[in-house]
Amino acid sequence: MRRVTVLVAAVGVLAVGCSSGTTDTTLVTTTSTVTTTIPATTTTSQATTTTLAPSTTATAAATTTVASAPVEAKYPVVVTSGLSGEDTREITVWAPDTDGSWPVVYALHGTGGNAQGLAEMATVLAGQGVVVFATDFRSELISTPQWKEVYRDTECGYRYARSVAANYGGDLDQSVTIVGHSLGATIALAMGLNESVFGPDGEFDACPGETPRPDVVVPLSGCHYEYEGRTFDFDPAGMDWTNSEPELVLVVGTEDDVCDPWQSEDAATVLGDEGFDTRLVEVEGGNHSNVVFYEVVDGEWLPVPDDPIGEEVVQIILDAIQGATP
Repeated sequence: MRRVTVLVAAVGVLAVGCSSGTTDTTLVTTTSTVTTTIPATTTTSQATTTTLAPSTTATAAATTTVASAPVEAKYPVVVTSGLSGEDTREITVWAPDTDGSWPVVYALHGTGGNAQGLAEMATVLAGQGVVVFATDFRSELISTPQWKEVYRDTECGYRYARSVAANYGGDLDQSVTIVGHSLGATIALAMGLNESVFGPDGEFDACPGETPRPDVVVPLSGCHYEYEGRTFDFDPAGMDWTNSEPELVLVVGTEDDVCDPWQSEDAATVLGDEGFDTRLVEVEGGNHSNVVFYEVVDGEWLPVPDDPIGEEVVQIILDAIQGATP
């Protein structure tokens, strides 16, 4: 077993690549039609592309949309929203807006969320030299007889993202990572470890492609044993999790009162005992929302672009990407 517990102090975000940037960004928006070819299928989708271009000044006028980078971005970021394949929900892509080849992250939101809920984290990652795909999926179905549709949404999105990654500078010869928050953490583990269902020779056939599993899985703030009074069995063998190739980095905030830290701690122990390459990182002061750059005010999730806890989590993800061997 290999289990490491780390209490993370505030750190700066390091770049995956090398370049320079500024802390302010200006939004420039265009609309274009994107045509994408995947095996046996040609799909055309209407996508909106937004370029987060570095600038030396920020404009505070109410009529102008301005984004301030949470940390100093190394690259400008281009955002493509409304992308979809024949078998997917809508996907948003954040990518460095410069020539290069970059590692790929596929990100999954939590219950009741959507891809845009991961925008702050994805923007910071892309600004450090990562191509991030985030998909919408029908999380409300997870506790219903239609729960398999959740995995249809997420797995088909993953396969599609890999098939078009090169269009956005993604390099599949570098590390491919799945990051999942909350419910997304559970789904990320299943997608990464259940090769008999999702792997190249697996039984999943809801969408085309014999797609390799990721090199890294980062379950973030996962409810692995219980959620809102419901309990679950966390049994890798019973769930047919047999793919031991990915590096697993379980991340949880010490102040998480939705998915208590013990759930990630115990899951990391079980996974390590089962022979998975597992690391646990506990973020001091992190809760269920600030790990993805949000705070909850009167029940509403509000973005906090410069949240230091979110920046720590980004650094953890970057470290995992840099340390993985594809």
